[in-house]
Amino acid sequence: MSVTAAVAAGSLAIAACGGGTAAVKNSTSQALGTSLYGTLPTPGTPASGGSITLGQISGQTPTYIFPITPGSFTNTQNGQLISDLFLPIYNGPNGAKPEDNTQLSLAAPPVASNGDKTYTITLKQGFKWANGQPVDANDVVFGFDELLAAVKESPANWGQFVPGEFPLDVTSIKPTGKYTVQINLNKAYNPGFFLYNQLQDTNYGLFALPSTAWNIDKLGGPHLDYTNPANAKKIYDFLNAQSQKLSTWATSPIWSDVDGPYKLSSFNPTSSAYTLVPNPNYGGSPKAKLTLNVQTFTSSTAEFDALKSGTLDIGGLDPSQLSQVPTLKKDGFTVFGGPSWGWFGGIINFKDTANDFNHVIAQQYIRGAIQSLIDAPAIIKAVYKGAAVNSYGPTPAAPLSPYTSTASTTPTYPYSPANAVKVLKAHGWAVHPGGQTVCAKAGTAANECGAGIPVGTPIKFVWANLPQSTSTTGIGESTILASTAKQDAGIDIELTSKTFNFLTSNYNDQNPAAAKYTNDWGVNNYGGLFMNYYPTQDGVWNPGGGFNLGDFNDPTANALIKASVFSANAKAVETENNYEAKAVPVFFFPDQDTLSVVTDKLGGPPASFTILTQQATQPQYWYLKK
Repeated sequence: MSVTAAVAAGSLAIAACGGGTAAVKNSTSQALGTSLYGTLPTPGTPASGGSITLGQISGQTPTYIFPITPGSFTNTQNGQLISDLFLPIYNGPNGAKPEDNTQLSLAAPPVASNGDKTYTITLKQGFKWANGQPVDANDVVFGFDELLAAVKESPANWGQFVPGEFPLDVTSIKPTGKYTVQINLNKAYNPGFFLYNQLQDTNYGLFALPSTAWNIDKLGGPHLDYTNPANAKKIYDFLNAQSQKLSTWATSPIWSDVDGPYKLSSFNPTSSAYTLVPNPNYGGSPKAKLTLNVQTFTSSTAEFDALKSGTLDIGGLDPSQLSQVPTLKKDGFTVFGGPSWGWFGGIINFKDTANDFNHVIAQQYIRGAIQSLIDAPAIIKAVYKGAAVNSYGPTPAAPLSPYTSTASTTPTYPYSPANAVKVLKAHGWAVHPGGQTVCAKAGTAANECGAGIPVGTPIKFVWANLPQSTSTTGIGESTILASTAKQDAGIDIELTSKTFNFLTSNYNDQNPAAAKYTNDWGVNNYGGLFMNYYPTQDGVWNPGGGFNLGDFNDPTANALIKASVFSANAKAVETENNYEAKAVPVFFFPDQDTLSVVTDKLGGPPASFTILTQQATQPQYWYLKK
C-alpha cells in the first residue's frame, strides 16, 4: 500500500523540492540514512516555550482531519495534521530512515504468533484523551470497528484499502488486557508487510480513537455500542461528515479530544492557516515545547519572500530561487535537503478513451518507448540543479533501505529517442518527428499497433501538472519530455495544470465522484507517492487499490505483488519492483530532493530535521535556542 500522495514541489511540511549551486551534495551517510544536500541546523541549547511559523502553499493544505481518511483526501498535508493530533499506533519515519520511530509510537512492536496469523499489540501506558480517559485497548478496537464500517460502506472511504486485506482479513479483534489487543487474521503475511503496510501505513494505518467520546452519531447524542455494525456505520458517517466541515475544526469538541503532542487552537477555513499548541495531556516523550503557526502562501515566490523578510521561520525552496540561497544564509537560515522514500512520476490513466489513448497506452512497448524519452540525468541537471537522485523504478537510490531494487539505479529503458522511434516503427507506427505519429498497421501481430488501435490513431494525450506558482519542477521536467517526444518521435503531449488537491481528488479513477473527468487526462504528474517502508505496490498498481489512480492492471505484476505480500521470500519485493520498472505503470522521473529553509534560531536532534526530507515533521523534537 501507499503511504500518501506527495506533491512534486513539496508537501506534508510543504517543503519544496530543488537544489542549488550554493549547497553541497554530500555522500550518502549511514548515520543519517540518506544522501544529504547542504548541512543541517546545529542542535544548540534548548530554551523553553516560544513559537515558530511554518509555510504551506495554497492548494496544498489540509482538507480532512478524521484519521480514517478516504483516498481522495489521503495526502501529505492531511497526514501531517492528523499525526500531530492523534498519535499513530506505529509512527514513522525515523528521521530520513524508512522505518518506525518507536519512541513516537503509541505501542511496542507487535508480537506475531500462530504462524504469523495472530498479532498482539501492547499499548504504552500514560497516554490519555483530552477528556481524561486513558488510551487503552478499547480505543484500538473502536478504531478498527470504525475502519471496518468505513470500507464496508465504500472501499473509497479508506485510501489504503486493498480488497481482501486489512481490515477485511481480520477474523477477530479483542482486548486481552487493559492495554493489550489481540488481532487474528485469516492468512499469514510476509514478515514486515503486516506491520508496515497494514497496521502502520505511515499516519494512515490503524489508529486508537476515543471510544468513550466519539461513539455518537450527532453532537450531544447518546453514546452507542460501536461493536454493533449498524451503530459503527452511523458513527463513521457522522465523523466523516464532521471532518469535512473545516470551519468547525478548531471549535468542535470532537477534534479537541486528542492524544497526540499538539492541539488545534485555530483553523481558518478560507486560507487554511492554522495554529497548533502543545497538548498538556500528552503522555509521550519528548513533549512539544513550541507553538506552531502554519501560514498559507499563494505561491512558492510569496513563501520565499516571507522567508527573506523574516516573517517565516521554516519554508520550502524551489529550484528557481536557488540564486538567493547565499542571501538566506546571511539572513540566518540553514538550507538542506535530500530525496524522499517513494517514487515520483506521471500517473498514467488507462481509462482515458480520448484519441483511443486507453488502447494506445495499454501497449507496454509504447509505455517503454515514452519512458526512454525521459532524460533523467539532464532533468536532474537542468530542473533540479543536481538536487535529486536517479530513480528508474518504484524505490529510489536513497534514502538507504534493504529493499532498494536494482532497477531503481539501472534504467530498464535508458534515454534514447532513436530507440523509441525504432520500437514504434517496428510495431506498425508511421513516425513523423516534429509532426504527428499515427498507427499505420492496425492489428495484434508483433509488427502491428495493438488491440483496439485503428489506422490513423495518434499518440496524443493530456499531461497534467501542478501550476507554475506551486511547482516549477513538475512543469520543467514535463516540458523537457514533451519537447523531446514531439521533436524526435512525433508524440503529442498537451501540457495543462491543476492544483494539487484537484489532481489527487479528480484525476483519480478510484474516486467515484471523479468519473466525469476520466477522459480529461492521460497523465497526472502531481508528484508521486511516499511508500511504506516495505515497498510493495500493493494498493497502488493492483486492481481496486486505493492509490491505483490510473487503474493499471497487469497479471504478472498482480502475481508478484501477491508474492510480496504473502511470501516469506525476503527478495520477493525486489523482484516485484524490478518487473514494475519494466512494465511502466507510471512514467518514472528522478527522485527529487526536498529542500527546506530553517531559521538558525531553531534547534533539535539531526533526525528531527532530516525527517523534513521525507516531507514530514515531528515538531515535538524542536525548540528555540538560547
